[in-house]
Amino acid sequence: MRIKSELVLDLRKLGLIGSPGEWSKLDFTVSAPEDLRLEMIGVPVGSPLHLALQLESVVEGIYVSGSVRAVARGQDARTLEDLELPLDVAITELFVYEAEPEDEESYRVDRGRLDLEPAIRDAVVMALPFRPLKDEDGEDFRYTVGEEIDDDDAEADPRWSALKSLLDEKKES
Repeated sequence: MRIKSELVLDLRKLGLIGSPGEWSKLDFTVSAPEDLRLEMIGVPVGSPLHLALQLESVVEGIYVSGSVRAVARGQDARTLEDLELPLDVAITELFVYEAEPEDEESYRVDRGRLDLEPAIRDAVVMALPFRPLKDEDGEDFRYTVGEEIDDDDAEADPRWSALKSLLDEKKES
């Protein structure tokens, strides 16, 4: 566990170690760590990450609940245009004092310190869209280059008039 990080909390200073029933509310902003991203979108390293958390001491460890707010930046999956996506992600995790050696999924309290970074990374990355789209209004995607092409323009072209007359004759017979 890293000792010097904005996301490592000293539970002794908060008075939460070995005191089931005690709780503490924290509301602070930190710089976003690395790897809060997917291929197309993510929270840039160093951008503000606002945490509104409640830490509750329970018999098994420390229960952390609250929200993480940030702004993800990336590219639209269809058009590759830049986009920004505000995130407000709920976090509810139990950091245990003791875990089985084969238990790799539990977050742990280590020497009276709690590292929020892995739990925040898991929550934020799971909330990011795999295929970010700028406009999710349900319309069909239309890609145009230059001016719109009208279907009526094909009929106005004189080169197609001979073919059109043959098709019209075939329909009549």
